[in-house]
Amino acid sequence: MSTPTPSHEVRVKIRWADVDAYGHLRHSAFADWATFARSEWFEGVGLTPAVFAKEGTAPITLEETSTFLKEVRLGETLTLRMQRAAASADGSRFVHEVTFERNEVPVARYRMTGAWLNLQARRIVAPPALISEAVELLEKTASFRQLD
Repeated sequence: MSTPTPSHEVRVKIRWADVDAYGHLRHSAFADWATFARSEWFEGVGLTPAVFAKEGTAPITLEETSTFLKEVRLGETLTLRMQRAAASADGSRFVHEVTFERNEVPVARYRMTGAWLNLQARRIVAPPALISEAVELLEKTASFRQLD
């Protein structure tokens, strides 16, 4: 495992395939880029698909929401910042928030409610120690809360 970093940022340039007929970032591209940021963070801390398979546990999405604050257009470069917004006491459920920023100004927020799935039993479980320890290092939002 590599050394985890407590916060995560990734810079992305909006591509032709990301925009709609009106020339602005389409709503579903926000979810695609947020998933990319989350995957990059997981891999950056050593939580690769092979590790998830070996541990028999992987993240799943239960709900996604996006809040759009400003228009984003083709060719713009954004910084995506991923943080933990909430987690259950045992870590089995969580909320990740990705803030999309242009020049340090938020243009959108994406929230993903997820859980850890045991790949064999097909049940939501608390993550194994290897996963839990890495996830605990992800920076928390200022409004971080514990899920019921």
